[in-house]
Amino acid sequence: MLSVIVAVHNQIGHNQLFLKGIRQYTTGAYEVVVIDNHSTDGSAEFFESEGCRVIRNTANLCYPESMNLGTRNSSGAYVCHINNDLYVGPDWNGRLIEAMERFNLDAITPLGLEMMPTPALTDWIQARWATIGQGRLSSGKSEVQLHAKIRAMYGDWEAFCSEVYRSFSEVIFDGLNGSCVMLRRSTLEKIGLLDERVQAADWDLYYTLRKREVELGDVRRCKIFGGCYVHHFIRATVKGRREPFACTHPRLSIHDKWSREEQERLWYKSNYFQPASGRRSFRDLLRRHVGKPLEKLAREWQRAVSWRWLYVQPEKIVELHRRQIEVLGTGAWQRGESSS
Repeated sequence: MLSVIVAVHNQIGHNQLFLKGIRQYTTGAYEVVVIDNHSTDGSAEFFESEGCRVIRNTANLCYPESMNLGTRNSSGAYVCHINNDLYVGPDWNGRLIEAMERFNLDAITPLGLEMMPTPALTDWIQARWATIGQGRLSSGKSEVQLHAKIRAMYGDWEAFCSEVYRSFSEVIFDGLNGSCVMLRRSTLEKIGLLDERVQAADWDLYYTLRKREVELGDVRRCKIFGGCYVHHFIRATVKGRREPFACTHPRLSIHDKWSREEQERLWYKSNYFQPASGRRSFRDLLRRHVGKPLEKLAREWQRAVSWRWLYVQPEKIVELHRRQIEVLGTGAWQRGESSS
């Protein structure tokens, strides 16, 4: 069985859309464990009315503390830490679990706006979302309004997810999308629960798995599976008004816990922490002072007219994505231009 663990603090529209996707597209046996961090908009009552297990807190707990509370109160052989501002696709859990078994993984995450198989495809899909949804505050929006953004972004959501699966079902690469992380419970029993001191819980989890993989070899690091895609509205709770975290435990940044040398050794991008060297070229300066402001103006104009995507036929939007996947995704991947 799968335990879907989600922490919420208000955001009723996101919560409704999130659960709608879970109910429609999750396959097999599963449970939804909701950590309600003092919501005042009826979110806890909504999840309870839908048969979810709700753990009510009288204060707003931080993310790793919430996930640990949910893990301790769940029973699935697989545990998924997931954000409430996510919309999953058809058989999302089945595809992730199948990939874990096929590639012998201990932790896995799907594709999303934050990470696609190639940098070019990641840049393109992020830019598209910036013009349609990310630039506008999603906090306070209703389920209907949020779903309209999904339609404007992807057209036929199920057809889009099928296209992603068709193109990347054999693709797996290093990294993680922290908004949706699936693990084996047996793996958590080996490495322990999340370190509640570190708010960058996904980053910390990757390092923890990677270090144990190197030193003991009884677990494998987290990978991204190309055959599954979830949509993330990105930092919806942070953008909205929220109560301060009530946690009393110490707080550490990822750099407090992990030295620079450790991070360079364990992170999946070997040159990620290397400082830029040398003087900027004239071309770089021109792009910084002229190109980027022009790009910003273009994005603002595209945002202003993004409503037009609601009236484009869904199959045409899917075709737009299909062309970009072929040009910027599968073709570039075959040339070795991966995101890892």
